[in-house]
Formats: sequence, C-alpha cells, structure tokens
Amino acid sequence: MTDLITDPIQTRRALLTWQRPLEQPGSRDRFAVAELAQCEEGVAFSYLDEARLAPALETGFGGYPGLALGDAHEAYIALDVLARRLPPRDRPDFHDFMETFGLSPQADFSDLSLLAYTGARLTGDSFGVTETFEGFDRPFRYVFDISGYRHYRDGAPDISIDEPVVFQHDPTNEYDPHAVAVTRKSGVRLGYINRLQAQTVSEWLNSGSVDARVFRVNGRSAYPRLFVMADIEPVLQGVHAT
Repeated sequence: MTDLITDPIQTRRALLTWQRPLEQPGSRDRFAVAELAQCEEGVAFSYLDEARLAPALETGFGGYPGLALGDAHEAYIALDVLARRLPPRDRPDFHDFMETFGLSPQADFSDLSLLAYTGARLTGDSFGVTETFEGFDRPFRYVFDISGYRHYRDGAPDISIDEPVVFQHDPTNEYDPHAVAVTRKSGVRLGYINRLQAQTVSEWLNSGSVDARVFRVNGRSAYPRLFVMADIEPVLQGVHAT
C-alpha cells in the first residue's frame, strides 16, 4: 500500500465550495462561497463578500443548510454543522475512512484539517472543503482529488495504483493562467488540479518539487474520481529565502 500521511500540517484556512448539482443542466464550475479559519474558539466561518459570492449566487447558490446567508454564526455552531460531513471518530470503520483518503489513523488531525484533507464531499449535495495550503511551508504529503478526470478517463483505461504522474503548467489554458495539468508520463492528460489550489501548486513547480503517483480511482460511473498522492517540497533543498 502507498504510504499514508503520518505527519500532517494542520489546516489554518480552508474554503467551503459549491457547484451546480449533477442533475441540473449547465456548467458545473466549482465556486468558493465561504472561508473556514482555525481560531482559539474553534473554526471561524464567514461567507465571502458580495463581489466574490456573486458568480455562485447567479448560478443558483442559496447558502449552506443551517448557515443562512447574511446571518452571523458562532464558531462552534459552524463547526458542529460542517463536522456532520465527517463520520464520527468513534465509528468502527473510522480508520477505514481515514485510509481511504491517505491519512494514517494514528496521526493527529484537527476537525478542520479532516474536512480539508478529505474534501468533505457527500453524494447527497454539491458542497466540499478545499485546503488553501496556508502555512504549508515544509515538505509534506497530500492527496489531490483531480478535477475533470471524467472527461479524460477514456484515454487512460489502464491507469493503475502507484503509477507515477506528472504535474505540469498549462499557461495556454483559456480558463486559468495558473492551470496545472496532471498527466501520465507519456503525456496523456488525466485532469487538472482544483483551480482554487492551482496558483499555489504552480508556484511549487517553479520553486520546489512535486513527486506524484496515483493513489485511488473510484466514484460513480457518471462521475469517476481520480486521487493522486504527492510528496511536495515547497522550496528546493539548499535554496533559502533571504
């Protein structure tokens, strides 16, 4: 089995995301709709400002259940609501859940870190949680849920666990100048890094190193998912800021 994440960097800030449900016609762009920040009281929750929230609202976003738009929310209330996206830690199969996302059951993860490291996506809605990598300034391991894999899977029917993959800049991408494509070593495209993380990953490719391989392939037939585990060094060894 691929090595699990045993020494996590605890999440400082993450984004709550939303996209149009699968059963609804139209684009399924994923929008950031709120911020989750670790604080002394727990996790501070706040919707994005009106300008940044506008694209999601125009697509049909109406707020997260239990956390109405425009209302103030106590930190512990927000975390209690969002933590329902995770199985209880005392559930018999909780260790299996952790390993599914490449997380060692023996490692210590805060609730916010668990939400961000797993993505906290459920089959019954279109929400998720995305890590921002704020404070991820030492070598670490992370599992990426590759965006757009369903559009490319037919070109790689024989994809296998632990197969090396490549992260590479895609500066000609018409949707995102920071786009990072994920390909097989042969160059066959498998998808992209989440656009909310792409700029940071792009910076790692410029100043550090990324060593990645296939971790898991699963999901529904209409929406297959590819997970890639990467060992990341944000800055090349021997290069120090001055």
